[in-house]
Amino acid sequence: MNSFLRFKKINLCFAVSAIFLFVFLFEKKSLFSIPVANKSGGYVEVLLSLDNTIYEQSLYGIQSVIDSEVRITYLNILNEEQGALAKYFRELESSDVPLLIAVGPLAAKTAKENLNKTPIVFTMVNSPKSLGLESGRLCGVSMDVSIQDFFQTLKEINPDARNVYSAYSTEEGGYSATEGEYEDLKNKLLFNAKKTANGAEFSKYLETISEETDGFYMVSDPIYDRKNFEILSAFCKKHRIVLMTPFPSLVKTGATFGISPDYTKIGVLTGSMANRILSGSSHCKKEGVIWSDQTSFYLNEEYANESGLKIPQSIADRAKLTGLLAAGVNLLNDDKLKAAKSVFESILKKDAKNPSAISYLNLIVEKMTGTKTKELMASAKKYFDEGKYSQARTEYQKVLQINPNIIPAREGIQATLLTQSEQERAQANSLFRNDRPYDAIKMALASIRTLPSNLKAVSDLAGFRNNQFSKIPEYFKEGLTEYNKREYELSIKIFEDILLVDPGDKKAIEYLRLSYKKRDALRLMTEKSRD
Repeated sequence: MNSFLRFKKINLCFAVSAIFLFVFLFEKKSLFSIPVANKSGGYVEVLLSLDNTIYEQSLYGIQSVIDSEVRITYLNILNEEQGALAKYFRELESSDVPLLIAVGPLAAKTAKENLNKTPIVFTMVNSPKSLGLESGRLCGVSMDVSIQDFFQTLKEINPDARNVYSAYSTEEGGYSATEGEYEDLKNKLLFNAKKTANGAEFSKYLETISEETDGFYMVSDPIYDRKNFEILSAFCKKHRIVLMTPFPSLVKTGATFGISPDYTKIGVLTGSMANRILSGSSHCKKEGVIWSDQTSFYLNEEYANESGLKIPQSIADRAKLTGLLAAGVNLLNDDKLKAAKSVFESILKKDAKNPSAISYLNLIVEKMTGTKTKELMASAKKYFDEGKYSQARTEYQKVLQINPNIIPAREGIQATLLTQSEQERAQANSLFRNDRPYDAIKMALASIRTLPSNLKAVSDLAGFRNNQFSKIPEYFKEGLTEYNKREYELSIKIFEDILLVDPGDKKAIEYLRLSYKKRDALRLMTEKSRD
């Protein structure tokens, strides 16, 4: 990572908690980067539970979008030094750091226990309700993947699947298991989860479910340590059970398939949430908890074959696409932007609506165009705030010329159209109240031209016209009188007003044509007489 200093890398191999279920290799970094002051004179603190691959992906996402400089600290390193943890939080609380981003459950829980006033934006946390969100000082991004995704994939593999089981040992695991009890019937499944206190209970539980079991779902829970996972993997293979896990590493070790969140996208969502809070446009009570809509899919075809399962081609293709996406992300993380761009573009040729590929492609274009799109978006917002909607739309369109996939620019254009149309509609109603019905009709028409889908403006226009319709015969007589008096300018105005009320009035159309013709002929005669 080029945003903070690294000391000498020390490769360590350690077994993380059963939440992650696998062994990570990590590089020991310095406690802090050298912070650079942001516009407000401060920086954002980022506290990571551990130094590992998935947290680095999330951190990359955070740094790619956050508008403030960050200072990075590793909780596991703090814990190695006597008194460092208490000192760290004491100094942080007394500083002017506007918020702390906690990456991972350990960082989030530790920050909550030690901070009394500093807002905490957590990320990479399963079952965030277990953190206790009552204070309103915590908000963030969950890394949970909906169990609905697992159920739907199970049905794709085995349309006749019915019985799905799971086990958990903690409150956090129970939260995930509870979701399955609400989502199973939607997929014509029956889900059952049992609390098991230890490995012996877990093994006995498996013995009770072997008959007619179609799927087993691993929730995020410490019960799935290495030993129990090996038992579970062998059990599912023997009984032709689809083993589903949210942990990509376990798919290769011995599971049928896995679905995990896109860790970089989680970081992007986290950084964007932090930006909203830092700008003052939002706060933690308003933000709450959000989920990423982008996931990665992993498949172990060899394990599936050994389990006697037939994998549909669509499922195999989905896994290959995830592999291609991972290759693109690796290139992006290595700042090989052109190569990464080619990868994501190739994904979109196969899957035009792939949200992850679109998101990463947008990020690459942003990096390749420097700060241009940000400058244009800021300029568009300035024009919008000033009520200069045409100029704002021009700026948004320039953004889309650079990258047509930037959704906020498209939304910005729609916002300018709606706001302008509504302002014109309000002006039309004001004119009508001030007894200027024809000007009101003109303004209502302008509102509709700005945004044809503005049904309120359409309704107001119909009301204005209906109000004046009964007055048309008398008004027409007045126009005819002016026409016969050769007061063509006045007759033109009157017949045009009539056509504002009733665009199909044939007599008004004809006399308007004649009024223009005779006015122009009269002008010509006048000019010749002067010569």
